[in-house]
Amino acid sequence: MVTSSKKLLIFVLLTSTTVGAFFSVNNAQNIIDWWRLRDYTPTAKIEAVADRTSMSEHAKKLFYVHDPELLGKETFQTNCTVGESTIVLGCYISNQRIYLFEVVEPRLDGVIEVTAAHEMLHAGYDRLDLNEKERVDKLLLEAYDRIDNVRLSEIIENYRQRDPSVVNNELHSILGTEYRDLPKELEDYYSKYFVDRLSVVTLAETYADEFEKRETQIAEYDSKLNELNGEITRIQAELTLQNNALQNSKSKIESFKEDPQSYNSAVTVYNKDVGIYNSGVTKVKSLVEEYNATVVERNKIAVEERELVEAIDTRESEL
Repeated sequence: MVTSSKKLLIFVLLTSTTVGAFFSVNNAQNIIDWWRLRDYTPTAKIEAVADRTSMSEHAKKLFYVHDPELLGKETFQTNCTVGESTIVLGCYISNQRIYLFEVVEPRLDGVIEVTAAHEMLHAGYDRLDLNEKERVDKLLLEAYDRIDNVRLSEIIENYRQRDPSVVNNELHSILGTEYRDLPKELEDYYSKYFVDRLSVVTLAETYADEFEKRETQIAEYDSKLNELNGEITRIQAELTLQNNALQNSKSKIESFKEDPQSYNSAVTVYNKDVGIYNSGVTKVKSLVEEYNATVVERNKIAVEERELVEAIDTRESEL
């Protein structure tokens, strides 16, 4: 009995020690965060970003502890890795900083906020323990498999080719900020980061629509231009044949000068054909004018689209 009691006492002590160690590890990050935030006050802009994305108190802490900063293009390039082919709007430096490119284009209102939420979620994913990360990864991949979106598939495939290990992390940020109607268990998970996650998704949809509607307009204009070009080409080919026929008819008319009746009959037919030819010329002229006007409108939209791209393009400018 004494021996059994002694063994039980040792087990309890060992168990207590283990729990104490586990407790210390889990709270070490909280102590570090407290130390970092003890004198921290977010700038008005950063606080507004956190509020507008409806970050929870937990998310705000994650966001603020990484001392988020809005940067202009040159400074952003210095602090974030910007590739030659990819436009980067923010970066999360693990357990250190969050940098955001300060987009000033009013038509792209919401870009900064969505980017901030995206980077904050990277920090959140970074801090998941192994069991929770495994659970969340499963939810993310299941949700991804249900989403039929070409753009998302291309983005994830690009990440897979570059570095497969970051796919789940990126999905965690992308799905959390850009997609509606996620499975309930995943929505419940994201609720610890957002009071109203759909407010962030709405911002993402709004600025994405600025690009998408222009892409759609350009595609519609291009389709119309192709149709007009085809019609112009067809009528011009017909006019060439008609003109050749008119030249032949004119030559024949000359041969009928000694036969007034045949001459007058040939002239009547000729004049009718000339009328048809002139109608075709008028039609082509009208179509060309419509084509040129469409080109002007199409190029206006293309210029707008280019302006939007330039407003978020953090890559080094080509000389």
